[in-house]
Amino acid sequence: MARRQREFRILGMTPSEIVREFFSSGTGKVAAALFIVLIVVSVYALVTLPPNFAKVWNNPKYWQLNPQYAPPAWIDSIIGPVYSPQIYVNDYTFTVQHQDGVTYITVTFSVNYKYDKPWNEIFIVVNNPAIYSMSQPPVVSITIYRPDGSKITLGPLPINTRVTTLGVSPEVVSQVNLFYSEEYHISNVVPTGSSATPYLFYTVDDGKLMPLKGPYKFTMVFYVFSQNSSVINRKDLEIVLQGQIYGLMGTDNEGHDLWLGLLAGFPIDLAVGLLSALIIVVIAVIIGIVAGFYGGLIDETLMRLTDFVILLPAFPLLIVFSVLFGWSIWDAVVFLAIVSWGASARIIRAMIMQIRSAQYIESAVIAGASRMWILRNHILPQIVPFILYLLVTNVPGAILTLSAINFLGLAGSEYPTWGTLLYYADEFGALTSGYWWWVIPPGLLIAFVAVVFILTAMASEPVVNPRLRYG
Repeated sequence: MARRQREFRILGMTPSEIVREFFSSGTGKVAAALFIVLIVVSVYALVTLPPNFAKVWNNPKYWQLNPQYAPPAWIDSIIGPVYSPQIYVNDYTFTVQHQDGVTYITVTFSVNYKYDKPWNEIFIVVNNPAIYSMSQPPVVSITIYRPDGSKITLGPLPINTRVTTLGVSPEVVSQVNLFYSEEYHISNVVPTGSSATPYLFYTVDDGKLMPLKGPYKFTMVFYVFSQNSSVINRKDLEIVLQGQIYGLMGTDNEGHDLWLGLLAGFPIDLAVGLLSALIIVVIAVIIGIVAGFYGGLIDETLMRLTDFVILLPAFPLLIVFSVLFGWSIWDAVVFLAIVSWGASARIIRAMIMQIRSAQYIESAVIAGASRMWILRNHILPQIVPFILYLLVTNVPGAILTLSAINFLGLAGSEYPTWGTLLYYADEFGALTSGYWWWVIPPGLLIAFVAVVFILTAMASEPVVNPRLRYG
């Protein structure tokens, strides 16, 4: 007769029964679905964002073409075509002519203006490093044909940097003012210190500026005087119309794409919570098992150490040390874990002492079983669910604590965590200024991650507590 194989059980349940019990409640199903979303988005962020995204995030030049304080692009689908979107002009004609040692490059494109608020700025971007070292830089003249039949001629402007900002050039400002003076008899229409670009898309009606909607045709002629006539080519030339709305989640004070910042926060905040919880649980399990299993002086010493850790003011100490030593976010994670394991260790110790006093443990000792055998076969299988439960319940606290530290501008504020986004939102008065897209999404995501782990812990309670399972 074949010997029946012993079935592996934890707290009297097989692994399949544990899974079934977890998913038997609506809470478990919701927790699992939300947890899958959290993992999928975190993996997507790791795959799509560059490894050095923290450096990219802190490089202002990377975001200089984006509008500042811009709401999300989908806002126009709700309130109508009010704000001009960000446009990267790709559909343009590009012709080259050579005459008398001068290269003439003509770029022509059209845009349809149908919004109440015009574009903030027009950028001409040349991504060829040779532009910096030319003794006589290229120049550009621009003619804009407006829907009402009028035209505005701008330039010539030197192209001697990677990004040429059209509207802030004093020459362009004076040319736009001259156009309004001759066409509408209005002087100094462009306020001092402002860009002239929005006024390319206005007309005057009854003495008031009004949006002039319709098709606009732009003709840009680049004059290249150097023998290196290819310094401006189709591959390296970009034309950007800076909008007043941007992306899925808008922008902040520096033009950061907040959608990318929120996306980057998923793996960072999840890693922070899981790493902190893992360290807490490892320390708690070691201290709790040793104290509860061996007892005596060892138990007394470890419990006094545990009491000391429990009494430590973790959050104030974390603030002080972050200020004094300029800690990174990972330094803060390790410190937070080191001062947060006390309560979990006491729970593990209490469980070990209860199990140790059971009759089957005494029988095993009488039969000559070693301490390690008893620990491996009788004790660990019973506390594994509680260990996982403690791991889950410690994650939200770690995430909320580290987000609070980031909100104060400490412990790795160079990373685009959700707490860091809220810190800068508060620093620049986003809430009082009505920049809700800068405040609400990161706050909701912090709450979302905390709720995911809280629901997971609630769904796990019947597994770790037989009284709930059996009534």
